[in-house]
Amino acid sequence: MSPRPDANHTPITIDDDVEWLTEQIAVLKQIGRKDEVSESEKYDFSIRWGAALAGRLPRLVHYHSRGLLDEADQRRFMALCDELRGLSDVIGRLGLAQPVFTDTPPTRSKRHRVPRPARSRRGLLFRRG
Repeated sequence: MSPRPDANHTPITIDDDVEWLTEQIAVLKQIGRKDEVSESEKYDFSIRWGAALAGRLPRLVHYHSRGLLDEADQRRFMALCDELRGLSDVIGRLGLAQPVFTDTPPTRSKRHRVPRPARSRRGLLFRRG
């Protein structure tokens, strides 16, 4: 579904994101073909992979979920998702984070309450336990 064009609508460009993710997928495939991967190589790639999954992919998922991608970009995004799904075994074997293909709301922090002082003598007795 493409968005309705209007005078104030700035076209969404996903070229840089798709290019970055495609490069990371190519490196992942290359690393996945190796029998052994050095810790430094794995670490370096995991940093780039984290950037891809924390910034680039969620942005594309957001655009997709809002219907902001034109038909060509929609196809590119779906092909990218299919390719990433096909690499889940390699991703798991290397211990990398799995991609998330849904636009989820941000998590809310959990508030931990500080224990309040007892108001009665009885409350003080039970706390000493």
